[in-house]
Amino acid sequence: MRRRGAQFWLWTNTRLPIHTHEEVLGDGVQVEVQARVSHEGVTQVFIGIYADSGWAICEEFHDRCVGEYYCTALKWGARRARELVADTLAFVAPHRVQLTLDPVITDEPMLALRRMEMTERERLKIRSDDALSEYLAAKAAMLELMRATKVDPGVWADHKERLRQAIDRRVSVQRAYLR
Repeated sequence: MRRRGAQFWLWTNTRLPIHTHEEVLGDGVQVEVQARVSHEGVTQVFIGIYADSGWAICEEFHDRCVGEYYCTALKWGARRARELVADTLAFVAPHRVQLTLDPVITDEPMLALRRMEMTERERLKIRSDDALSEYLAAKAAMLELMRATKVDPGVWADHKERLRQAIDRRVSVQRAYLR
């Protein structure tokens, strides 16, 4: 049973007939694409991606063109759903699992090729994770200083600046990632 999110309830209109395309992926993720024509003649598409438990992973709806056929809109919605599913999956190097913080690949040309294969979304995800870990480390270091009975003013200023920079970097990366 699917647990619908807010986007579905904003999109739904029982007075308009819909055409539906549904898929269940190998990992149990359910993809649902619905198309309809509004009273103004605009073809509208709803895309819902649900986990195997039924909870919504992603829901969105789009107004397409006036007079666009259902089958064309459903095909576009299915392609868009595949893109969304690919964006929600974590990047895994196909040749081996990476268990360290440093790159497993040490050959510079291979590293450059790997970076070229990544999408912008994957790069932003990695930068976002790095910014979060730096922020948590800076925050922990500052908390340790705050618990100390005596702190050198120079050390305090350095840690304060490190925390400020970590916060600024995290906000900057998050803004780019959430676009």
